Amino acid sequence: MQVNSISVVDRHNRPTVLQKVALRAFFINDGEYYDPYDISGVTVFTKYANTSPSSILDNNIVASSVRSSTILMHFTASANDSGAALAETSYNPATDAACLSGIYRLGTGQYVCILDGTQEISGVYDFHGSSLTVANGASAVNDYIDAWTIKFNAGSDYYTLINDFHLYDDTFFSITQPLILTTQNRLINKHLTLNSKENLKLTTEITIGNKDIEEGVKNIFKDSCITSPQIKIEKVNEDTVSLPATVTVSGYSDTASLIDVTSDNTVLFRFDTTTLATHPSVADFGGLTGTYRLVLKYTLLNETIITPPYYFTIS
Repeated sequence: MQVNSISVVDRHNRPTVLQKVALRAFFINDGEYYDPYDISGVTVFTKYANTSPSSILDNNIVASSVRSSTILMHFTASANDSGAALAETSYNPATDAACLSGIYRLGTGQYVCILDGTQEISGVYDFHGSSLTVANGASAVNDYIDAWTIKFNAGSDYYTLINDFHLYDDTFFSITQPLILTTQNRLINKHLTLNSKENLKLTTEITIGNKDIEEGVKNIFKDSCITSPQIKIEKVNEDTVSLPATVTVSGYSDTASLIDVTSDNTVLFRFDTTTLATHPSVADFGGLTGTYRLVLKYTLLNETIITPPYYFTIS
């Protein structure tokens, strides 16, 4: 996935200790994505530190009595303590060191902080009434938790919600022959309704053809291992006399930052059909409903995979 066009690794995609790890949290209320009123901060601990509910929590929030040595990293709601999550465009680690300890809003109800193992980072944690600078200590292979302390609405109390993640090192391996990789993709949803906003879902099955590759290596490829996914969507016209046969709706570069890859190599792209009516090339669509097709492009090891077109209809 990407944050402000910068590649990061989602927590479910076997991140290593030497990568930019995206710790995302999705907040949902009554079946809809929901923005909390306030996010006080995100605190990282080892999973071992939370062996019981009272280990790090007091009255449902991170306890003030938590030892400073227990806290491995802390992210604040904004890099300048203004109390609001930063816009995604504010994440620019190449030019702004302060952004490394920020929390970013990617969309309604979707927030992220980046545990960056590629460089030294630190955050400021209010500890016993004073500010404590915490250098990132989540730098080893281990199980971790990220504790999000939030206020759901203006009149509610603060609560801490706990997620978990694991940092790996077994994604590095050596073999004595080139891997023979075969992929098979499939588009799940082939019928959409005009003015809907749906995730187009493409599954990926990866097969290793080498007979003598051990199962441990094969298992790594069962988890997320495709990178740089892009999607091209075209409108297909039946009337090719007065209209072009196909019209580009979204090009590869348009979708690169909008795609998610799940832990089982399923590619998700949210297709907003409400924008079709105002598309610059709508005059060449031959109508908004009808047949569309998409092509998925991604990288697998040293190969660039371009799938055959998958057709779907909008009615």
